[in-house]
Amino acid sequence: MTDLRQNSPHAVHDGGQRPDALYDELRAAHAELRAAIGEIQQIPGYEQFLAPVEIGDVTGAADHPLVYVTPADDTGLALVVRGDDIVDVPLPHLRAAQVHEWAERHREHFPTADAPASRRAAWDRHLAQLCDWLWEAVAGPLLTELAGESRASVVPCGLVGLLPLHAARYADAARPAGFGYLADALALSYVPNARALAASRRRAAAAPDGGLLVVADPELSYARWEGAAAAATFDGPVTTLTWPDATVARVRAELPAARVAHFGCHGNADQRDPLRSALRLAGEARLRLADVLPLRLRTRLAVLSACETFLPGLDLPDEVISLPAGLVQAGVAGVLASMWPVDDHATALLMTEFYRRWRADDATSPAEALAGTQRWLRDVTPAQLEDRWAQALDAGEAWLPVDAAEALLPQVFRSGSGDSRPWSAPSVWAAFAFTGA
Repeated sequence: MTDLRQNSPHAVHDGGQRPDALYDELRAAHAELRAAIGEIQQIPGYEQFLAPVEIGDVTGAADHPLVYVTPADDTGLALVVRGDDIVDVPLPHLRAAQVHEWAERHREHFPTADAPASRRAAWDRHLAQLCDWLWEAVAGPLLTELAGESRASVVPCGLVGLLPLHAARYADAARPAGFGYLADALALSYVPNARALAASRRRAAAAPDGGLLVVADPELSYARWEGAAAAATFDGPVTTLTWPDATVARVRAELPAARVAHFGCHGNADQRDPLRSALRLAGEARLRLADVLPLRLRTRLAVLSACETFLPGLDLPDEVISLPAGLVQAGVAGVLASMWPVDDHATALLMTEFYRRWRADDATSPAEALAGTQRWLRDVTPAQLEDRWAQALDAGEAWLPVDAAEALLPQVFRSGSGDSRPWSAPSVWAAFAFTGA
């Protein structure tokens, strides 16, 4: 395993690679990134892709708090922008060396989809420690400045973009799960930069009425029921593609007419070649960003309901381009994606509740609907979930299809006893993050 600190100016070189050789590697990585960005900027309509952002772009996008979070050698910093008002919040524990160390631990503990129980237990312990540190290093000081706010957009700089800021926590015995989280106070949206946020808002406001596109991998046990729950909240046309129909050509043909696209399939972000970041379709085919960018989408929301679809790479030193960030650049107003491997059943529960809150209630933004859904999944007991769904079924509420409920409910009590909270670990409820507007 490569030590991330070898790629840091803070590394200690005691008989290892020479510092000037390491800086040469960093310069080469930056050059590679600039070349990849330049390639994207050659595509008509994407001339401003990751172009330098002016101060007017920043202040103009901050109709609610826009927060830049950046580590530094000695003391990290958050810049909180509200219109023309900019406040700096010192983050003394967000030092660059510590961020690199946590990023390295994150990669070391990252579980595969088929990881044994011991590996998943180690992942749970790592996330718990990381969430504790994130509260001390970022969320606690930041929330003091953001007191009274209900939402914020965050630009995480460098490897901070790998870390789940929304799951930063502190001990609170009065809460059902024993902890309070940043997500309890703020609905967070992650954004690549201020210009992308402004563009996402314009697209969200202008997104025309349209249909729902569901792409479901039949190998994922509960993907079809997520699609059914999504479809239950839509009045417009619904197109469902499963294998072998979910080809690259077919999905590209359907995407421009979709107001919402729900992908229940695998994906990955290729940081060395962002245009190759992709979703896996039928027959191991890959829908790459290079295939999507020319479509000039007007999609309100893309839901990437599978493992690791948010995850940025670690090979490049900064300005990472995740799959959600790439889709935002492609014309999608907002993207919901996972930061690590997720449990199929828990994800189906989360998606069913998410679509109810966003579509059926029709009173919240996707970011606010996700935050509320995550709090619900974290704190709900199997008995409470069963009672709520039974009431919905008895009342014939359209957001909960009968066949989806019948498929999902039996597993609820296999997850825990009636009064337990089996989905309270951050590894379960906090896996998804929202990018855009």
